[in-house]
Amino acid sequence: MRGIDHQKALCPKCQKVNSILTCTRCGAKIELRNYEGVSRCKAYLIAAIALYIPANLLPIMTVLTFNRGTPRTILGGVLNLITLKMYPIAMIVFAASIIVPIFKIISLWYIIDNINTLDERKKKKLTKLYRVVHIVGKWSMLDIFVIALLVILVNVEFISQIKAEPAVLYFTAVVILTILASNEVDTRLIWDDKERYE
Repeated sequence: MRGIDHQKALCPKCQKVNSILTCTRCGAKIELRNYEGVSRCKAYLIAAIALYIPANLLPIMTVLTFNRGTPRTILGGVLNLITLKMYPIAMIVFAASIIVPIFKIISLWYIIDNINTLDERKKKKLTKLYRVVHIVGKWSMLDIFVIALLVILVNVEFISQIKAEPAVLYFTAVVILTILASNEVDTRLIWDDKERYE
């Protein structure tokens, strides 16, 4: 039998199993399920999609050599790295900046859209997909860290400078919103009976 059937839940702070909605050990609020998380997850994803467009259309950085340079978008930067034959870095930036955010947004939307499925195999697939999204999510900020490191390491006076552009803020917001969306998904809802949603 599941804890929810006995109105028991684990305290998110001290991990004590309780049968009431306030932890008897630390006083934290206990929710049997995060039912509102689905709508909050959708809201975060819609905001992430809206910000993902300027994150890719606006320049993310400018490489200045002798005070001259062209602002580059994420894709423009990847193409520039390819022309410089820096294939491994180009692949990392492309994966972290283009593939990972799209994968997270589509996967999370798919999970919350199918959260009340009755198919046992699909329930297992949704749970595994969420675990993958959670693992991949840790690498979402890689592109921002690369730009930050480049700004610190490459800034040699008058010879070469790297300047962060407005897309950095949009891209960072997309990463934060997808992390927040991921944290709102309560995978226990996948395994609950469909009647709980109706």
